[in-house]
Amino acid sequence: MATYLKLSGKLTLAKFAEIAVPVPVFQLYTYEIPESFQSKIVPGSRVLVPLGKRKMTGYVITTKDECPRSDLKPIHDLLDQSPVISDELIRLAQWISEYYICPLGEVIRAMLPGGINLETKTKIELIASPERIEEYLQTHHAPRQKKILEHLQKQKSSALVQLRRKFRGAQLYDAIDKLVAAGLVSRKVAISDALVKPKTEIWVRIHPDFEQEEKFQHLFDSLEKKAPSQAMCLHYIFSKKTVAQRNVLKELRISSAAINALVKKGFIEKYEREIFRSYFQLDSHGKPPLFTLSEYQTRAIFHISDAISKGDYKTFLVHGVTGSGKTQVYIEALKKIRKLGKTGIVLVPEISLTPQTVRRFAQNFPGQIAVLHSRMSPGERYDSWRKLQNGELTIAIGARSAVFAPLKNLGLIIVDEEHEPSYKQYDSRPLYHARDVAVYRGLLNKAVVILGSATPSLESYYNAKAGKFHLLELPKRIDDVPMPVVKIVNMLQERKERPKQKVDIFSSALQEKMKEKIQRGEQIILLQNRRGFSTYIKCKDCGHVEKCENCDITLTYHAKGNFLQCHYCHYTKRAPSVCPKCGGNDILFRGIGTQRVEEEIHKLFPEFKVVRMDMDTTSRKRSHHQILSDFARKKYQILLGTQMVAKGLDFQNVTLVGVISADTSLLLPDFRSTERTFQLLTQVAGRAGRKELLGEVIIQTYSPDNSGLKFAQYHDFKGFFLSELPVRKELNYPPFGRLAYILFSGEKEQRVQDTAMRFFSHLRFPPQYGDIYGPLPSPLSRLKGKYRWQIIVKFNKKQDPGGKILHEQLKSALQSFKAEKRLYLVKIQIDIDPISLL
Repeated sequence: MATYLKLSGKLTLAKFAEIAVPVPVFQLYTYEIPESFQSKIVPGSRVLVPLGKRKMTGYVITTKDECPRSDLKPIHDLLDQSPVISDELIRLAQWISEYYICPLGEVIRAMLPGGINLETKTKIELIASPERIEEYLQTHHAPRQKKILEHLQKQKSSALVQLRRKFRGAQLYDAIDKLVAAGLVSRKVAISDALVKPKTEIWVRIHPDFEQEEKFQHLFDSLEKKAPSQAMCLHYIFSKKTVAQRNVLKELRISSAAINALVKKGFIEKYEREIFRSYFQLDSHGKPPLFTLSEYQTRAIFHISDAISKGDYKTFLVHGVTGSGKTQVYIEALKKIRKLGKTGIVLVPEISLTPQTVRRFAQNFPGQIAVLHSRMSPGERYDSWRKLQNGELTIAIGARSAVFAPLKNLGLIIVDEEHEPSYKQYDSRPLYHARDVAVYRGLLNKAVVILGSATPSLESYYNAKAGKFHLLELPKRIDDVPMPVVKIVNMLQERKERPKQKVDIFSSALQEKMKEKIQRGEQIILLQNRRGFSTYIKCKDCGHVEKCENCDITLTYHAKGNFLQCHYCHYTKRAPSVCPKCGGNDILFRGIGTQRVEEEIHKLFPEFKVVRMDMDTTSRKRSHHQILSDFARKKYQILLGTQMVAKGLDFQNVTLVGVISADTSLLLPDFRSTERTFQLLTQVAGRAGRKELLGEVIIQTYSPDNSGLKFAQYHDFKGFFLSELPVRKELNYPPFGRLAYILFSGEKEQRVQDTAMRFFSHLRFPPQYGDIYGPLPSPLSRLKGKYRWQIIVKFNKKQDPGGKILHEQLKSALQSFKAEKRLYLVKIQIDIDPISLL
């Protein structure tokens, strides 16, 4: 619908648009709307606009009839017939932009499916002869131009984006301009196509002139003797009314010549029909199982249904032990909103987005589910997104970015396992937390939000206790199935008691229990939250440890393939047979990864069938699902893996969970390390025992007195909460203080340090508002070839309850610093409410 503005009692079409462009600038750009687009362009439209020497996709935020400037550029093109982003999502994007200090255009780009944007691609091509280049360089002292020319002499041509990566610095564009002016290189600009588009295929149907039985029969009879293949093809198409051309060719085993002949004669028509790509096959999951709701489930559903019926915003925290039936509570809430004609979003951690999870919802809501997650192809995501946008599908299930699902009349948002760190965006802007975005989107839509977890984050549970959220408890498992019995094994004591044996992976208690369970025909899950074989290799003679050449961390040894790999930048090299420093051949393998645990199982129990699930074994599409499916069918007796095996899995035959080393996350220098350990251990323990089979858990550790382990042993979340809260309060960490983490990274360490120091000088906080720590080298001081420095800001929530002052000060400091125009050398990343300070 066109935007009409009322001026002097008359309705007039808007002539100008305020547009957000996905560039790192905190401003909207004003463009003139060409007359041909004035009746079509509205807020939420996607347009192609000129920006400098480029053309980029932009998003219309507002339109207006007047603008004092006369030098405005016109919008180049309208990219869609209808808006791609609703007014509600624009308001959500504006909040994210302000709260997470990210330009609005970058926020909206993150909301939309990847691959749909258009922009210009610039190609730099060498056009001068070697003699002309040599002559130019003799008369011009221009080191950067010389390097660019040397690169182009090898490559002949190069995309501007590649040159930008290779030759960093503001002088790059100036150097290219001079080379173009000198006639040495040419600059070619073209608009790239969108990477994803609707997928179509050719279908055929009978021409309308021959749809009647009598006319068709006459036509068929005339063809049957002269062209039997054509007659057979015609009859098949008539019987189907309309059919995909590929199906005709497959079923009749004919070539396309018969179809083309019928089209040429005017007997049938070809046309394009869109087909939708789907990652999960959701059409054949059968009827949902019948459930008798527990007393606690019934009470929770009553409160949630009451809020839905009233149409008010409300956030519930459903704290339910593992196996207490939280998923059924979600399903009943979704049934309620669907009866009211509203739509819903279900967020689950990426790692838990399995066919097992999706099936539960698909059984209850057949033909209504769209799945969104990162392992889908861009085309599959795009098709799911459009079906949600046009209302064909009404429930979105997905990981973090599904919080932006383009649903209308949104009534419910569910965030399962709300404590999961994977809900925080960490690698590209905006660095949002999907749980917090879900709560704000619920507020915008007057929708109900459900946060669910057996181990809620301290922030969410504190908010519930403070009355900001409504707390609902599910303290018992379904059918009163007892919680698993947890035993903590002190590995230091184990070594003392077995001095003649090498004890580093399996304690005697875990070995005995594994034998017992397998002999009974039951299954086991083993957790070791490190992949690879050994966490590092070390020379016994000189102490040399192999490190990544790009990162300040050790390389992990992978026995399969005999290689070393960095799990941050993926740098890989062959494992040395002798020490590269001293030539010694006594190489020690230190630390334990999943590969080494797997090898030890094969040594101790060669008859046991083991399947390993980590990043190495699940890199291929659907491999994660295949492993879980095979384990469910009892093809394997032991499922061994990293934290992937701790989340949301429900196997009736699993009666033992073994944690090889509970110390992995405890050793991290991070204020959330104890909380993360407690959550991981409690979650993985919850995989053991269902219905008739009692579950048992064995946790191996060198830190048996750690409070996180003690509380996990007794599934005591409330005890852990009361124990950890005073520590957080004393140090002014969340939920009491507000954190901002500012990371500086670049290739030159001194430059990174200087940038951090200069940025620090722009921060202006009165002492009562909080404290600033740094600048200091980051704990991970070098990653992917970049040196890293950090500043941590702790703000007092009492002084700044909504974080407005903190965000304004950080944004002001960033913009003041950008005015120095030296940002091209160092990347600055501001993370609001970080989940890690590493």
